[in-house]
Amino acid sequence: MILDKARKAGRGMLAVMGLGAGALLLIRSEVAAEGVRSGTALCLETVIPSLFIFMVFCDLLAGAGTGSLLLRPLKLLAGLYRLPAATGSALLLGVIGGYPIGARMAVSMKREGRISEEQAGRLLTVAYGASPAFMAGVGRYVFGSGELGLALWGCQLAAGVLTGVLVARLLARGGTVPDNGCKGTEGGRLGERFVSAVVSAVRGMGIICGFVVVFSVVGSFLQLLPGGIGRWLTAGLEVSVGCAAAKGLAYQTAIGWIAGCCSLGGVSVWLQNVCFLRGSGISMRMFWLSRLVHLPVSILVTLIADRFFGFSSWAAESVFCGFGPEASPAAAASIGSGNLVSSVFLVVCCLMLLPGGRKMCYNTSDFTQ
Repeated sequence: MILDKARKAGRGMLAVMGLGAGALLLIRSEVAAEGVRSGTALCLETVIPSLFIFMVFCDLLAGAGTGSLLLRPLKLLAGLYRLPAATGSALLLGVIGGYPIGARMAVSMKREGRISEEQAGRLLTVAYGASPAFMAGVGRYVFGSGELGLALWGCQLAAGVLTGVLVARLLARGGTVPDNGCKGTEGGRLGERFVSAVVSAVRGMGIICGFVVVFSVVGSFLQLLPGGIGRWLTAGLEVSVGCAAAKGLAYQTAIGWIAGCCSLGGVSVWLQNVCFLRGSGISMRMFWLSRLVHLPVSILVTLIADRFFGFSSWAAESVFCGFGPEASPAAAASIGSGNLVSSVFLVVCCLMLLPGGRKMCYNTSDFTQ
């Protein structure tokens, strides 16, 4: 009875908020239009160039065997996480490709019958994080040093390992992989795999860019709030804007803030994951629990590593001269542009993971909608 009343009240509030948002769009349509333009520019200049080809690679490599030289240490890491050895490629690609890749890989492997729903849920907790290209861009924009950004990425990886091991010890239940009747396509049929990978990547980019544009519009309206409140609210919605907000903060505060933003990912990334997971039966419960652990661990690891290795010596002195420009989609675009070293590293990893003859299962909806 009480729950029913709460649900009705919640639906009523959503209806009122929807009407209010519709009225605001009509009254301040120029703000919404600017948000759409900014979000579209961010997609065209940053998101699509940095993610699209990599998403094609991920679909091609989803059936990679575990015998490659590169995957051998990752099999040991998967063992620490109490995950099947087959998840080694997903562990690597999830942290190199950026936030949405881990969710896509988890869904793909669960659909192929290679991991259970419970294992896919735990895979989400460790195959999640900012890409090295993104972190190098953060370092250049906030500190004037791409190397410092990559060092912060390393801290995120270390925090992810610690969190993954802890989650595996406390929450892992094992679970059997169900026989889903998957009828695979031979891995050697490169043309068929390539077509499926491109179509799937196009659909995935549509989802990601859709959320980017929507939250760009929301951020444009939040910027209208007085006292700079909108700047910090927007930072919680989108990780690029959140990291850009660190520019001009005191150094220790800035690296802690970036560690926190990259640990959480932001509402936009969360909803992208939810969208990729819908209909898969994979729960995000362990993902939410892992973020409660990873957030303080990532900040602590970053501060300790800075204490021992002196990351501040890599930063340009000019970045500590007070507050910089407010976080904006333009700043986010400069953050996500990546660098040559990260791109070469990405291509080398992809080449080393080229699959050899596994059967793969494809989502037939990729060809029907």
